[in-house]
Amino acid sequence: MSTFDVPSSQQDADRLGELCGVIAKKRRRHVLYCLRDADEATVTVEELVQSLVERAGDGDRARIERCLHHVSLPKLVNAGVIEHDRRSGCVRYRPSPQLEQLLEQVSALEPRD
Repeated sequence: MSTFDVPSSQQDADRLGELCGVIAKKRRRHVLYCLRDADEATVTVEELVQSLVERAGDGDRARIERCLHHVSLPKLVNAGVIEHDRRSGCVRYRPSPQLEQLLEQVSALEPRD
């Protein structure tokens, strides 16, 4: 069955479920917050790692970087919410109205650090 065979309301529901899965993990949410709030269109992976280290209060920078490269970034790329250029090490946020609304609602519920 192709995407064209699925009613748009079901496609929207499927997309919503996919986005909920993407933001289910705290680390991925923080990556998205960082990208969403960045002054520039792209952020380097190094800047994301630094932001995650600061948010987590966790000094294990190598572990955070590994998880980012091997788990979080690929999941976000596959969901179509970011672009990641491995050669330049840059990440670009690809917002959608659904994602923006979800992030806004979830960020209001996040405990303040």
